[in-house]
Amino acid sequence: MQNLSSLGPLRIALYIFTLILVVTAFFADGEIHMHDWRLVPNVIAPSLAMMIFFVFPLDITMSLVFRSSAESPEERQRLTRAIKLDCLMYGLLIAAWLPFMLKVLDIELF
Repeated sequence: MQNLSSLGPLRIALYIFTLILVVTAFFADGEIHMHDWRLVPNVIAPSLAMMIFFVFPLDITMSLVFRSSAESPEERQRLTRAIKLDCLMYGLLIAAWLPFMLKVLDIELF
């Protein structure tokens, strides 16, 4: 990616944390395990994923606000890149955790 470091350390940390949550979703089976390593993908990671689920729309909204008032084209381009990456990561997070959430909520689509 071009100039990934220009997005800022907090946004990069958000992306890395989101990727960790996406990978963790593949180990979640929907059962509550309180005494072994399965506590992480089945209890801790879903709660953190729900928190991050609300962070991305906020970041997208704030980036849109800052982009509308940006004076330089470089700043507008940087914020547009951040918005696109936010949307991509948000989609990955939803796609990774949707099967788990449907199983936990006992919802069958088909």
